[in-house]
Amino acid sequence: MGGHSFTFKQFHIEQDRCAMKVGTDSIVLGSWVPVMGAKRILDIGTGTGILALMLAQRTSQLVQIDAVELDADAVKQAEENINGSPWRERIRIIRHDIRTFQAPYYDLIISNPPYFVHGQTLPDAARQRARHTGELDQTALLHSAERLLAPLGKLALVLPVEQGEQLITLAGELGWYLQRRCLVETKRGKTPNLVLLLLSRKATETMEEQLCLRETDNRYSSEFIALADEFYLRMSA
Repeated sequence: MGGHSFTFKQFHIEQDRCAMKVGTDSIVLGSWVPVMGAKRILDIGTGTGILALMLAQRTSQLVQIDAVELDADAVKQAEENINGSPWRERIRIIRHDIRTFQAPYYDLIISNPPYFVHGQTLPDAARQRARHTGELDQTALLHSAERLLAPLGKLALVLPVEQGEQLITLAGELGWYLQRRCLVETKRGKTPNLVLLLLSRKATETMEEQLCLRETDNRYSSEFIALADEFYLRMSA
């Protein structure tokens, strides 16, 4: 999924000027996150705008989506992608550092956050800014979400499993509760490499889930087809 464009059933993504391209992690998160009851949604670090567009497709015309992004090129590209979609009136792209962003409370906050660890070398400065945890670490992300989330709101994230476990521990120390955890394996029988997390500020029991994306013969699994078929043009292997 690293080309210059990606076409879904109801919208199109151009990504030649975005450091971080459309990836399976965002598509899985955008398909999985529960949206029922959310009237105001915030996408932190929107990049191409993929998550904002997916949630616009999944929600009613009454739902407002704000998408915050710091990188100027990504902001321009996200604006173009949103303006070319059916939901341009409902999605607002905002160039701002989420650590100082102020807005009325949101019912749902979603993010595919930075997760490369310190010391990794990345091909260009924009990609490094987009994926290096030094600029928006887990503590800053959780504090920002706490400030902007309604009391009964939810925070949804996708992370590699190891970083996800670190975030769960940190979130618990900061007064968050893990509502759902879904381990994602790219192929049947492989060790899960991604985790989807749903956190809230309200005490709750954790629902444990598992999702497989592809069978051993490389066909999409029935559970992933059920989740993402409304977005993909075709879901054959």
